[in-house]
Amino acid sequence: MRRQRFGSGEVVGVLKPPGFLISLLVVGIAAIFSPDVAWSQTGTVVLGQSTFQASVSQSNVTIDIVFSGSTNATATVDFSTGGGSAIAGVDYVAVSNTQVFVAENPTNTLVAITNLLSITLLNNGVAGSTQTVTLALSNPTGPVVLGSPSAATLTIINDEVEALQFAQSSYSVDDTDSVAIITLVRVGATNGAVSVDFATSNGSARAGVDYTMTTGTVDFADGVLTNTITIPIINPPLGALETNQTVNLTLSNPTGGASLGSPIHAQLIIVATGPPVIQLTAATINVHEHVGHATVSAVRFNDSSVPVSVNYATSDGTASNGVDYLSTSGTLNFPAGVEQSSFSFFIEKFSTFQSNKTVNVTIFNPVGASLGTQTTAVVTIVNDEPQTIIFTNSGGGVVTLSLRIAGTMTPSSLEPLALVLDATDPGTVITMKVKKSRGGGTGTLQIDQITGNGSCKMIDAMGFDVTGGGIALDGSLGQLRIHDLLNGAGIVANGSMNQATSITAHNLDDGCAISLGSRLSRLSAARLGSLTTIDVPMIGTIALKGDKKNGIPGDCGATITIAGAGLATNTLALSKFTASGAISNANITVGGGSVGSVRASQMINSSLFVGYTPADPSNPLVGGTFAGENHIREVAISEKANGFVNSDIAAASVGVVDLSSVVTDNGGLTFGVNAGTRLSQVTVGTPRFKWVPKNGSDQSLGDFHVLR
Repeated sequence: MRRQRFGSGEVVGVLKPPGFLISLLVVGIAAIFSPDVAWSQTGTVVLGQSTFQASVSQSNVTIDIVFSGSTNATATVDFSTGGGSAIAGVDYVAVSNTQVFVAENPTNTLVAITNLLSITLLNNGVAGSTQTVTLALSNPTGPVVLGSPSAATLTIINDEVEALQFAQSSYSVDDTDSVAIITLVRVGATNGAVSVDFATSNGSARAGVDYTMTTGTVDFADGVLTNTITIPIINPPLGALETNQTVNLTLSNPTGGASLGSPIHAQLIIVATGPPVIQLTAATINVHEHVGHATVSAVRFNDSSVPVSVNYATSDGTASNGVDYLSTSGTLNFPAGVEQSSFSFFIEKFSTFQSNKTVNVTIFNPVGASLGTQTTAVVTIVNDEPQTIIFTNSGGGVVTLSLRIAGTMTPSSLEPLALVLDATDPGTVITMKVKKSRGGGTGTLQIDQITGNGSCKMIDAMGFDVTGGGIALDGSLGQLRIHDLLNGAGIVANGSMNQATSITAHNLDDGCAISLGSRLSRLSAARLGSLTTIDVPMIGTIALKGDKKNGIPGDCGATITIAGAGLATNTLALSKFTASGAISNANITVGGGSVGSVRASQMINSSLFVGYTPADPSNPLVGGTFAGENHIREVAISEKANGFVNSDIAAASVGVVDLSSVVTDNGGLTFGVNAGTRLSQVTVGTPRFKWVPKNGSDQSLGDFHVLR
C-alpha cells in the first residue's frame, strides 16, 4: 500500500485497484480541480499566544487571533474578556465581539489569517501591582474549529511609582501671619488611599518661640493628588528685632503601597517683617594677635527685601593706631536678601608679652534703615606671647607663674594668691611652681582664688592648696592639677557635654564643691570629704586611692549628682567608681544613662540610685519610680566585716552585686537592693546569702532585702 496526496486531502489506495475504485478516484480528482465544485475543508482558530502582557501606562494592548487551514467559506468565532483580578470599567474596557474570517481560498491553498483587536487600558491600579484579565474564544461557526490556545491571560503590570513628596523644597511665610500652609503631592498612580507622616524640627527658628511644633499623618484619599499641612506661626513681640528664621520639614513612613518621592526634606522660611534695623552682632570680640586681622560683623533685622547700608569706623582703646593696629572706616552694604555684612582691620603681631589691648568699633549713618541698640563694640587683641610672673613668698620660696598660648594673668594678691585671667581660651596653659630657698623657706603656697572670663586647657598647680574662693572660669577647664582643695572651696567651670575635664588632687576636704558644664572624664584624689558635692553631666572615672603615709583611707562622703541628661540607657553616665576606703554617708544619684562599676571596701549609710526616685526618702527601698531601663552593671563591697550597712542600691536593671559582708540588723528598717525589672545576681559572703530567681520577688536576710 502507498499514500498519495492531492491538494490538502489525502487518498489511500492499492497498487492494482479494482476498476470501480479507479472510477471513484477519477471523479474525486476532477472534483478537487474543478472550480465549479464546492470545497469545505475545516480550519482552526486560536489566540496568538497563551499569555499577553502590558504596562498600565499603555493606552491599549493588541490581541491577535489566528485562523489557519483552507476553506472557501466564511468562518466566525466569538471573543470576550472577563474574569481575573482586573475590574472591567476600572482597569480596562471590556470587549465582547465576533471575529469574522472571510474565505480567500478558492484554489484550496493552505492559508493563515490574523485578526487584530484592541483592549483599552484605564491607567489604574496600585503602584507596583499586577492585575489579570481572562481572554476567551468561543462559539466557532462555519468550517472552523477551536484550536489551542483558545483561552489566554492578559497581565497588566502597574510599573508606575506612586510617590508622596513636598510640592516644593522651600516655602515661606511672613512672621506676622498666623499659619504657614505646606502642600504635599502624590505623583505616579493615584488610586487607593495612602498616607505619609510629617514632622517639623528647629532650623534657626525655635519651636515655642517662632512657631508651634507640628507632627502628624497626612492622608490622601483615592484619586486625591494634593493635601496640606498647617503650621502655626508665633508672631514676634511688638518692636522685636527678627531675622529670617528657618524650620526643617520632613516626610517619613509612607503607607498604602506608596513610597517617598523627592523632595522629602523641605524648609519653611519665616520672613522677618517691619522696618530694617542694623546693629553689630556682638559687644565684645576677642582676636589673637598672631592672626593678623580682626573681623567685625553687623546684622540687618526685619525686612531684608530692600538694599540698606551703614557707615563704620575704628578708634583707639588701649591699642594705638599705627602701632598695634591700622584704623579703618567705610560703608557696610546689605543688598536685597542679605542679612549680614562684615569688615576687617589689620592688627600687629606682638614681639614680646604685652597686656591685652582694645580697639573701639562704631557704626553710624544708616541708609534705608535705622540703628539698633548695639552700635559699638570692643575688639580685644589677645596676647599670644608667654607671660611669666616670679615672686618670693613670705617663707622664702620662689614662686613662678607661667601662662602660654593666649590671654593674660594678673595677680590681685600674692599671699594668698588671687589671680585674674583675661581672654584665655581652650588652648591656654597655666603652670605654677614653688622652689624652696636654701634657708629652708616653705615650698607650699595657698591659692585663694583663680577667676577668669575665658577657658583653660590646663591649670597645673600640684604644689598648691586651693582655698577661699577656689577656681571659677566662665569657660571650660580641660585639666586641673592641685594639692588639696580646702575649707569648702570650689571648682566651677562651664563647657558642654562634648568637652571633658580631668581633676587630679591629693585631698578634697569636707564641704568642697565641684560644678562643671563639661563631663568629668576623671577625678583622682586620696578622698572625697563629707558634705562635698559634685554636680556634673557625666563622669568617666572616680578613683579614691587613699594616702597610707598620711593615714587617709580613701573614703567618700560626697553627694554626687550626675544629670545624664539626654543619655541613652545603655550609655554610661558613670563608668567606674573606686574607693579604697568606705563610701560613708554618701549619695550617688544618676538621672540619665547607667553605671558601670562601683567598688569600695565598705558602703555605710549611703545610696546608689540610677534613674530611681524613692517614694519615701526616709525609707527608700519600700517603693519608688524607675525612669526607663537605666542599669547598674556591678557593685562590689570587699570588707569581710561590717561591709554593707544600712545602704540602698536601686535601678531598673541591676547586674552583679557582690557583698563580702552585710550587717543584717537595721532596727527593722528595710535596706538592700531594688531592681525594677531585671536582676542578675546578688551574693553575700557573711552571712551566706544568694538571691535565687525562683524564690520570689522579695528575698531577705534580716533587714537586708533584695527586691525585683
